[in-house]
Amino acid sequence: MNETTFVIHTLHRGRFIQILLGSLFVVGIGASYSHIGEIPKIIALLVCLPVLLFLSVKWSQQPSTWSTTPGVLRVVKGDNTWEFNLQDITYIQNHMRSGGNLLAIHQKKKFQPTRFWRNKLFQSVDDLTEMLRHLEGLGVPITLA
Repeated sequence: MNETTFVIHTLHRGRFIQILLGSLFVVGIGASYSHIGEIPKIIALLVCLPVLLFLSVKWSQQPSTWSTTPGVLRVVKGDNTWEFNLQDITYIQNHMRSGGNLLAIHQKKKFQPTRFWRNKLFQSVDDLTEMLRHLEGLGVPITLA
């Protein structure tokens, strides 16, 4: 069996948002109870923002492994596994975002696409470009959105 495997830096998107917004609220509430001026509070929040963003990304990382075998695309992310028959994929949309990509796999007879959030903040280079090229070589249309 001929299997090709790629590792993509993905996030648990819900956990990322919860950590980032939750920590911003905690820092904001903490600053509101302090007895310093408003301008130092705003500066403190602005200084905390990159640190909170970094910690949110680090604590919500969930790398995914994408592998192809003849006729099948398998995505493993955490405890979840998705299998897609390559002939059932109508196209994959690559939504480019400032912090990464949203990969949406559209299938025949499915109303909603399956989405995966790729993260490129605070990460080394992953296999996304090679994987998309490989899937195009297998006949899966890739569109930029």
